[in-house]
Amino acid sequence: MSQTPESKSGGEAPLIFVVGARGIPDVEGGAEKNAEMLFPLVAASGNYRVTLVGLADNIKSEEFKGVRLMKAPRSNFMKTDKILYYVTAIFMAMRLRPRIVHFQGLGSAIFLWAYKLMGAKTVVRYGSADYLVGKWGTLGKLGFLLAEFQLRFADAVISVTPALAERLARRGIKGNVHVIANAADPLPPVEPSANQPVGDYILSVGRVTAQKNVANLIRGYEIFAKSKANPPKLIVAGGLDEIDYVEGLQPLLTERTVLAGKFTRSAMAPLYRGSKIYINASLHEGSSNAVLEAIGAGCSILLSDIPENRDFGMPLQNYFDPNSPESIAEALKRALADPQAYVADAGRYLTWTKVAERTLDIYRGIAPFHGSEIERPNALVSAS
Repeated sequence: MSQTPESKSGGEAPLIFVVGARGIPDVEGGAEKNAEMLFPLVAASGNYRVTLVGLADNIKSEEFKGVRLMKAPRSNFMKTDKILYYVTAIFMAMRLRPRIVHFQGLGSAIFLWAYKLMGAKTVVRYGSADYLVGKWGTLGKLGFLLAEFQLRFADAVISVTPALAERLARRGIKGNVHVIANAADPLPPVEPSANQPVGDYILSVGRVTAQKNVANLIRGYEIFAKSKANPPKLIVAGGLDEIDYVEGLQPLLTERTVLAGKFTRSAMAPLYRGSKIYINASLHEGSSNAVLEAIGAGCSILLSDIPENRDFGMPLQNYFDPNSPESIAEALKRALADPQAYVADAGRYLTWTKVAERTLDIYRGIAPFHGSEIERPNALVSAS
């Protein structure tokens, strides 16, 4: 286990307690990818200790790259596996007495008030407006809206896109909001796995849900494919756990469309690099890690024309109407005619080191460490 950061005078660095990521490493999801990349860098800086609590079946060790890992039980209540997890985390925090509680998503901030009563500083990562997603019932949406209302009381809110920050501003939440997107670091060289698709394919990555708009993506792809001789396949790589939605897709599937299920994060690099086109057809997003991974892999990119995707700042040709299968088909046709014109410059986007530096600036602003200087000045750069 890594040594606990200590100051020259021997005092422990303040504790950051992370709630809202199901687990790290190699757990599917945007909050989980962000946590896996960010918090080891925060821990390596030496300025703060980091403890992350995740769901028990996703935590395989006691530590990951300097981040202490703790387990909380899973439940199934109100279409979420996190309610019992959130409550358990409160009792863990009462014992650990963290200086900062960092919520990795809007839903986890539903109990922000409890941590404020403990005297902790609070930081909320606002990764998406979850209540817009159709799967949540009335109680679920009310829960997200209650969490969003509490953001005005957080010490800091990290919005992952300007569009989401503007959404909060319209609700009167702006003085404590910082915009820090996810990063587009180049993907490491990895040998293809046995599950690597054979032949040409178009790739989409993300859980197979209504939010990801997979039905319209398949409809648009099929319009495109019928106009081509030997079209590339459509591969959708992501969890198939929303059973009702997946079953509803079955009439749309052909031998050209493959719901490939989830891949481990470490196996994704060859999948991106082998694709002819990467397409994101989502109706709602944050700062999509999958899109940024595709950018880092040098993919040709097509994106749904929604505010959060427009924040990537790509040319108009890269966007399409996600509600129109015909628009999707036309976008695929033009991108495959000139794939290089749809490749984005990864250098325009943040690295994870920069994300960590900006996050550390927020921590220092709300909970500075008043002890002696910590003896690890270059650790952040070397850890990345």
